Amino acid sequence: MQTTPKFTFSLMLLATVLLAATTVSAQNNLGWQTFDYGVTTPLSPTITIFDGALDISSRVSISNTYGGLGSHENGTAGNVDYLHDDNWLVGGIATSALGIRGDAGSASELVFNFKGSARLDSLALTISGLNYGSSAYGQGFNLSGDDPMLWFNTSNGIFSITEQEMEIATSFFLDGTIAGAENGYVDFAYFSPKMGLDTSVSSFAVRETNGNIWVKDIYVGDFTTAPVPEPGSALLMLSSAILMLRRRRPQTTSSLSSQLAVG
Repeated sequence: MQTTPKFTFSLMLLATVLLAATTVSAQNNLGWQTFDYGVTTPLSPTITIFDGALDISSRVSISNTYGGLGSHENGTAGNVDYLHDDNWLVGGIATSALGIRGDAGSASELVFNFKGSARLDSLALTISGLNYGSSAYGQGFNLSGDDPMLWFNTSNGIFSITEQEMEIATSFFLDGTIAGAENGYVDFAYFSPKMGLDTSVSSFAVRETNGNIWVKDIYVGDFTTAPVPEPGSALLMLSSAILMLRRRRPQTTSSLSSQLAVG
């Protein structure tokens, strides 16, 4: 059976797609990252941790306090700052020297952007200086103490987590000190019923709308790098293109004349 160039190319294209679907990716446990630079200092607009797997940047002057969820362009770009304290329950990274701040109708946030994705239920943060306040909640916020929130870009869409939902997911280091009572471990697995099981996260943000908080630690337990096509996939596509170029030669004048003569 004789195959046409178009048929051959279609077969090769299908093989390329199948190869591309089988991509090189690495899945591993990144573990804990504790932010401790030894001295209070401004860092940079973006810091990178876990050997390049996660970028952390700062957004400030967010006037739409609870809006723009899922966007990396909220407000304006700021700096990532670090507050050091001899007490390991205090300090961490933030959007300013005074913390991730929310005041006077303006919010700020730290944005965590993965070079790949991580399972929602494998993520956790330790936040210091965190006080949810004692007022009753209304629409997820109580406007006393700190009023933090989270937003997520996930495989199931964009989600937000209110202060009230964060409090349910938070356990404090109750050692009898104020620092311990304001050092909260936020377990993202608590958000799975809302976002879905096996949900993967490409980026998220910690936003403060009324108060000052710092991120002390982050845990990433199940990270998958961005897919990279197998080298054979690109080579096969190139070979297919070369084959088509070689076979799609223009007809010469003599061959056209002979066809007309036969006709």
